[in-house]
This record gives sequence, C-alpha cells and structure tokens, in this order.
Amino acid sequence: MVSISEGIRKEDRIKIEEILRSTDFFYEFEIATALEIADETIVHGEEKSGYFWMKAVDEGGLVAFANFGKNDFSVHSWELYWIAVDNRSRHKKLGSELLEACEARVKELGGKILWIETAGRPLYAPTEAFYRRNGYELAASLKDFYSPGDPKQIYVKVL
Repeated sequence: MVSISEGIRKEDRIKIEEILRSTDFFYEFEIATALEIADETIVHGEEKSGYFWMKAVDEGGLVAFANFGKNDFSVHSWELYWIAVDNRSRHKKLGSELLEACEARVKELGGKILWIETAGRPLYAPTEAFYRRNGYELAASLKDFYSPGDPKQIYVKVL
C-alpha cells in the first residue's frame, strides 16, 4: 500500500538521490541541483525555502517524489520542478497520484496554473506522454535549448 504525503525529512535525502539515479534520465548536475533543493528545504522548511514536496511511501520507504514552487514573477503561476518515481515502482500510477496531489496543494495555496519544463530528446517521449495523459498541453518548444536536438518543452495546465 502506498501513501502520499507532504514534505520531506532529512532521512529522505538519500532515497531522493537513489530514485533520481534509478531512472537513468538525469545528468549529474541535475541530480546535484535536486539535492541542493532538498537540502534548502530540509534546513529552512517549505514556506521559507519556497520549495514544496509531495512523496509516495510504501512499506519499503520513499518510492517517488515531486517538488514544486510558486513562480515569484507571477500572481498565480506555479512550477513543477521535479517528479520522479523509482524505476522499480514504475507503471503503478504513482506519478499521476503525485501530480494530482501537487495540483491540489497548489490550488490550496492559491495557484491557478501549473507549468512544467522538460527535455524534448527522444528519451523523454514517455515523460511528455505522461504529462499529456494528465491533462497538460504543450505551450512552447524552445529549439536546441538544452543541446542540439534537445528542445525545452513547456507544458501547462490551468487548475
């Protein structure tokens, strides 16, 4: 049985790194950035850091997480920064459950729109399909943003 809850604890940091590595989707600098965000949240808390977390936990511990925050340059836009499911727990709808929990929390906090940026290289085709299945539409594609042939794909959903 999996439960979805808010926040992260110091003990979750190791599992966050393990989850990110298990996916084989992220570069080392991306993993380092995610861990910096986790550290910032652990030290300062969600409200002060501006980073909010949802996590999925089963009998073995943390198996998936999502991280999001308000865009400081908007009155109602929020951004999903990270969503990752341990490779051994994929295809159980955990990503969709986490995304729905994030959307609900953003709405509770006054958000109206959730933006998601992702890579557009072929490896990310399942990620893009996941966002579309969950009601997001492609709002922009920035050609060769990350590297030649790897656009930044910007998805959006009005909540």
